[in-house]
Amino acid sequence: METLSEAIWFSEKRKELMFLLLQGSKSSEEIEKQMGVSWRSMMLPVKELKEIDLLFHEDGKYKLSSIGRLVAENAKPIADTMDVLDKNIDYWANRNLKVIPPRLCRRLGELNRFSLIEPELKDMFELPKEVVECLSRSNRIMSILSFFNPSYLSIYTEVASKGTELSLVLTEPVWERIKEDFQNEKDHLEKMDNVQVFLYRNDFTPPSIVVTDLFLLLSLFNKEGRYDHRDILSFDETALQWGEDLFLHYLDNSRKVA
Repeated sequence: METLSEAIWFSEKRKELMFLLLQGSKSSEEIEKQMGVSWRSMMLPVKELKEIDLLFHEDGKYKLSSIGRLVAENAKPIADTMDVLDKNIDYWANRNLKVIPPRLCRRLGELNRFSLIEPELKDMFELPKEVVECLSRSNRIMSILSFFNPSYLSIYTEVASKGTELSLVLTEPVWERIKEDFQNEKDHLEKMDNVQVFLYRNDFTPPSIVVTDLFLLLSLFNKEGRYDHRDILSFDETALQWGEDLFLHYLDNSRKVA
């Protein structure tokens, strides 16, 4: 007889079925449709899971047992994280992940479906068009700027002037650069009631983040501490919540300046 770990990790169909049933009980027809497989191909995985008491059949529906739910709830975050890392293992292997608190590292799988933005040389210092468009349609923006890009400053000033709520965390070098060379934009932002500016001071540099009610853009430095213009872009709700939690982590270690 297989162990519980073998039951879920040694069969893709058993694993996906258990994760599907986390959403609630399903009929055989619903399982077929949502998993995109024939019921015939699922008969053996269902039988195997029933034999070790991970699921049962009742009132025409398949349901996780108490043990099955416990196993699936603990296994899914691990599986989701592995899926995220597998998509671009070379990217993740070269990131400085120490800037992400452990509790959010354990939730890395919430980034889910994302795109890795790698601009061409001619577009290296410009924001992706879809990001600019989404910023103009966002109702609220939370952002950490740990490296200076004048595009952000001009866009944030523009959208804030239209009433968009903006919470901005700046590292000290970025704040000093704005004060020295962009005094007009700084003064304009500080006058608006819908804008809050915070200064982050610590020994290490946080990632740059833009998270709104529409998307997440995450810029992680590589292990050498450099920004290599490779960004993560996601529109999934779980990714937006993950990004907001990361922003709030750094906000807690910042002081308000405007």
